[in-house]
Amino acid sequence: MKVFKKFLAIIILGRPGSGKDTQAELLADRFGLSHLVSSRIIEKALASQAKSIKLERKIYNIEKERLLQGSGYLNTSTFVSALMKEEIKKTASRSSGIIMSGSPRTLREFKEEAPMLEKLYGKNNIYFFHVRISPREVYVRNLKRHRKDLPELDSRKIIKKRLEVFNRDTWPVIKLLKKQKRIIDIDGEQKIMKIHQEILKILKSKKI
Repeated sequence: MKVFKKFLAIIILGRPGSGKDTQAELLADRFGLSHLVSSRIIEKALASQAKSIKLERKIYNIEKERLLQGSGYLNTSTFVSALMKEEIKKTASRSSGIIMSGSPRTLREFKEEAPMLEKLYGKNNIYFFHVRISPREVYVRNLKRHRKDLPELDSRKIIKKRLEVFNRDTWPVIKLLKKQKRIIDIDGEQKIMKIHQEILKILKSKKI
């Protein structure tokens, strides 16, 4: 695979409601990156009228994946990583830099997606950020918002489940990246533009 050294790959992780997508959009505009939002990519796949979908020689039950999504659980890791890898390849084929928010959400997804990103963009061109907010702030933010796409995710019961899932499945990814000294913690309880400026300052220090 060709390595696109001059392009960035940025991955933003954080608890539900931490502002991952907002920060990713700001950075995408700033650097001309393609923003891959795992939730939107999953929703597009699940909008199919078919009963199943075949990805990387595996068959996935669409109704089962819909139920997982609406209950606060994560979708099947191999299903998500197959979708994301397909989008990563498409983005790289356009010679475009990439920014991802919300994925990889499990160690399985990380182990599937990270090698492809490294082959296409070069390990030294990949930057991981953890937008850190407290569990209390998760409730405050998610109970305030009224999303049109998946309003059922913003109930107190589902928020509690999503936090449990984050701690069980996504925190190990962040913990691994911390151990590898590859992820940068950002205080996510600041104003949006303050967070953005902090990320820019870090990227500038790395001569981006």
